[in-house]
Amino acid sequence: MKKARLGTVLTFVILAMSPSVGAEEGTCKSPAPGMPLELDGCKAGDSLILREVHFDNDSAKLRPESKIFLDQVARELKQNPTIKVAIEGHTDNNASYDYNMNLSQNRANAARFYLVSVGVNPDQLVPKGYGFTQPIADNATADGRALNRRVELELVGTLVLAPAKPTKVYISTFHAKPQQLEVPVGTEVTWVNYDEISHDISFDGLMGSRIWTSPWLGNSYSLKFDQAGTYNYRCSVHKDVNGKIVVKPSVAEYVTTESPVYGGQTTSSYKAKQTREPYGG
Repeated sequence: MKKARLGTVLTFVILAMSPSVGAEEGTCKSPAPGMPLELDGCKAGDSLILREVHFDNDSAKLRPESKIFLDQVARELKQNPTIKVAIEGHTDNNASYDYNMNLSQNRANAARFYLVSVGVNPDQLVPKGYGFTQPIADNATADGRALNRRVELELVGTLVLAPAKPTKVYISTFHAKPQQLEVPVGTEVTWVNYDEISHDISFDGLMGSRIWTSPWLGNSYSLKFDQAGTYNYRCSVHKDVNGKIVVKPSVAEYVTTESPVYGGQTTSSYKAKQTREPYGG
């Protein structure tokens, strides 16, 4: 069976998480620098601080190095698909309570959104912002405030997986069935040929692959879809062998906060507030 990839191939750089508070030998803890992250030994209630997750100042925009680290987190979560975790945002006590609650929630949302965008099941992830309500250091010092600005990964339970959705297209009587297949980002789709003649699978004018066949043996071709979008395909010889693969992101797009409009409010919360009541109400 032939395989190919469509979209960007991610390179994973392995970094370390900071140790969880109270971690003991042989239980849930972070790896040594340069070693892969493992959740073996972790149980509900255990928490890991993601010290390599950083944002722009007063913003929920992830810095590039944070995405490299989150790629490693995503790989571990995909290898453990029944683990459900909370992505928790925390801040220092600069600015108001409401501002920091909104900022921490937006940062938790941003981390979750990125993890989903690289293939983590959204049902595994619960975003939660705590503002400055759970400090782990003294906010009176710069070092303490830096420690309090953090994202944590807490194991909160077990996820029961639903049955897998179809990922195959069958070619029979010179038709592709189903003609439209909807799949999430990261899915590998396989075309199985049950005709007594070979077919090509070509996307929007770009040559794909010939599915050779001996009578009724069901030879196949596979392609992995790493980016959302609609991909139309057809056989270059047999026009009725055509269809589309609709690749959907796992969560809807949302607007991240870039900066506060005025003290104590983020851009998104300011706009939401104005739809309900005037400022100061």
